[in-house]
Amino acid sequence: MEVPEYLEYGKVLRAHGLHGELGIIPFSRDTSNLPYIDKLYIKTITKEEKREYRITGKTILPDSAIIKLEGVDTKQDAERLRGSIIYVEISQLEETEEDEYYWFQLKGLRVFDEGDRYLGSVDNLIDGSSHTLLVVKNGDKEFLVPMVETIVKDINTDAERIIIDPPEGLLD
Repeated sequence: MEVPEYLEYGKVLRAHGLHGELGIIPFSRDTSNLPYIDKLYIKTITKEEKREYRITGKTILPDSAIIKLEGVDTKQDAERLRGSIIYVEISQLEETEEDEYYWFQLKGLRVFDEGDRYLGSVDNLIDGSSHTLLVVKNGDKEFLVPMVETIVKDINTDAERIIIDPPEGLLD
């Protein structure tokens, strides 16, 4: 599986303050990687290309942040970025621990049951209130797999496979 160069990290919510600060929200609602990120890329709604910005200030909150970017110096500058998608280089992300994965590492993996029956591939993930859900698609069929130990038995990103033990009714 090809590793992307950039990760869709989040979105600019609004201007914050008078000096170009931005309120942002990571799509994962997890700001733990933000201390390691020193530059980001923003793709505005009206432009196709991403523009690189150096981060000059950060206030990290539990599920969002206020950031200051070099060259974004007024409230008007910040307002022009409202609604834009934020990207970060994958290389800036902190290494994961064993049995921890970034969502991009799971998208596209093939899902099998313990009898090695192909069930589909991971199309997307949903951040649920108690756990993440894998959105598995096989043709027109789609089902949600809770990422809990009793169901997800093995994730092997090198082999591009996930093994699950689906409870009765999960695949219906």
